[in-house]
Amino acid sequence: MAFSAGAQERLLPDSIMASMKRVVSWQFRHLEREGWDHAKTDWTNGALYAGVYAFAELANEQQYFQHLVNIGNENNWDAGRRRYHADDYCVGQTYSQLYSVYGNDYMISRWRTLADSIVAEPHTASLEWKDNIHNREWAWCDALFMGPPAMAYLSTVTGDPKYLQTAVKLWWKTSDFLYSKEHKLYFRDGRYFDQKEKNGQPVFWSRGNGWVMGGLVRMMNNIKPGDPMRAAFEKQFKEMAAKVASLQNADGTWHAALLDQDSYPAKETSGTAFFLYAITWGINNGLLEKETYRPVLVKGWAALQSCVQPNGKLGFVQMIAAAPGKATADDTEVYGVGAYLLAGSELVKLSLKEQVWPITVELYNPAGAPAGLIELDYKEVADKWKPLRRGPFKITNTITGQEYPYQLIYEGAKEPVKILVDAPMVAGAKVMATFEEGLPEPAVKRTYGRYVPERKDDFAWENDRVAFRMYGKALEATPKEMAYGVDFWNKKTDNLVINKWYKRTNYHKDDGDGLDYYHVGLMLGAGGIAPYVSDSIWHSRNYTRQRIIDSGALRTTFELGYEPWNANGKQVNVTKTVSIDAHAQLSKMEIRYTDSLPVAIGISKRKEAGTILLEEGTGVMGYWEPRHGEDGTTGIGCVILNPVKEMKVEKGHILTVSATDKNKSVTYYTGGAWDKAGVITGADQWFVYLRQQAIRLQKPVRVKIYK
Repeated sequence: MAFSAGAQERLLPDSIMASMKRVVSWQFRHLEREGWDHAKTDWTNGALYAGVYAFAELANEQQYFQHLVNIGNENNWDAGRRRYHADDYCVGQTYSQLYSVYGNDYMISRWRTLADSIVAEPHTASLEWKDNIHNREWAWCDALFMGPPAMAYLSTVTGDPKYLQTAVKLWWKTSDFLYSKEHKLYFRDGRYFDQKEKNGQPVFWSRGNGWVMGGLVRMMNNIKPGDPMRAAFEKQFKEMAAKVASLQNADGTWHAALLDQDSYPAKETSGTAFFLYAITWGINNGLLEKETYRPVLVKGWAALQSCVQPNGKLGFVQMIAAAPGKATADDTEVYGVGAYLLAGSELVKLSLKEQVWPITVELYNPAGAPAGLIELDYKEVADKWKPLRRGPFKITNTITGQEYPYQLIYEGAKEPVKILVDAPMVAGAKVMATFEEGLPEPAVKRTYGRYVPERKDDFAWENDRVAFRMYGKALEATPKEMAYGVDFWNKKTDNLVINKWYKRTNYHKDDGDGLDYYHVGLMLGAGGIAPYVSDSIWHSRNYTRQRIIDSGALRTTFELGYEPWNANGKQVNVTKTVSIDAHAQLSKMEIRYTDSLPVAIGISKRKEAGTILLEEGTGVMGYWEPRHGEDGTTGIGCVILNPVKEMKVEKGHILTVSATDKNKSVTYYTGGAWDKAGVITGADQWFVYLRQQAIRLQKPVRVKIYK
């Protein structure tokens, strides 16, 4: 595979991502077709998982995270059978990283128990290579990638510093034993202190030192800048980086023996990839001078590319060993792919920094669920990018060039207060975006709402998934049709249907795009709210005032006002602000009362048996109704943000009892799903969706904006 001089000099993020995707795709295809050569808890695969995780964050594709979760499940989230052997708990790094996203305690519970026992050991034994010391201590340099980072990541996700403190203490125990201050390199273990290469030089193994440099990076990822523990790691990292860079072979790789590369003439990709990973990380984090080290990276990455076969197989990986050895174009191993993905992921970050963007928006989804639409602070963007206020602009992904639809959100103000962006993000993903002047592609309108005076003052709203309505004062003149709560419309089309359905003679019949068969009556319906005093629900009458606040392609927001009413002897009033975003099953309800009081959020319960979910701790209330004949089955659910006092079934409702906050407000989300729409077809799926929405609200997308 040949590369032009220009291509070698310029690092292109899309090209790097494409290469990584080709390599990781080949690796998983190979594992599925040929089987796994090593236990899924083994260090070989632990290194692979580290690389896959780094790639998955940038790829923004759920399949890669799902691979890792599936492997964790198959491992029962446990380490290997050799409990104190660092090789067998390298996988703890990935368990902790996945836990940071998904938050499931079982992902780290077994690993944490093992780590507790490692912390409790005295660790006073000599590291001389005898008496199976490697089963108890980090007596070989490879262990510094396997063991210390696993402990460090565990401290980061648990907040318990003892794991990191132990890792730091034992790192320097190993360093004192194996690090050559003269050569600024690590001996593999004590057996190699007096061994020599054919040229008389000491034996310093390329991949062994790659493991160490990768371990240094992963330790510093978990030690904040300025922490007193970090300085020694930075010093050793800089020493090793300088030495390693000086030993790069003319072909761009580092051969198996660092001080006798002529005796091992073949390229070797696993050590090379680990060195590139570390050096690129050093540039990205300000520890290494770009002018000095960038040529090393360009040369090394081009060399790695030459070792990737057209089908994505990475060759020239020295097979499992403890010392320098041969490598051929057909030799590959999972740890080599892991190192390749780690290096590529850092190179993508560097390549993005090298491109000149008017402004950069860095997004990270920390939740164990897909992100919804993303809100950017308009003023913050405008302060950092002056053209924002001048005219039209585009928002694009800096890696793929994909343009993201957006909507300016005013919330009743004269100037926008938010920029709502439709940038899909899977759990754990990172996205880099930028702004540029110019006309954006027209955004497809996916939300709508309006006052419907021709149907007794209804107010109806919808998106590309669901539709709802609430009732106005004119309906009160027709007692037989009177209803209080929220109505859910069963639609099975991405198209907006409100105006079309109101023109029908009978929208209670499915004409191909859905129908309204949901019954509200004198109940709370699909997530209505009312004061709850003396164990009674005190319904208001229907709304008397309405206004639209925002109406656009991605979000519609409106406000409904009510006349005062009696709630157990107290006059109360309420204003309801409702918004719906594109692609969501739920609407946001911001309810402001004129007094502090307890409230009930309710879902109408049918007489026949359905499936109910009540999770007071997460604020999730769900209901999968009994089937409604040929019309199918509806699910209704709520996610409550105010503290929940209790959830219960009574008075024909499934209820969440809460109370107004200090601002006399309650905020929650309510909505539904219909099995015939084909998106959510059963209770299990519906309850997963509701739980994911709760997680997403607890852990919103993190936004960083800079020039």
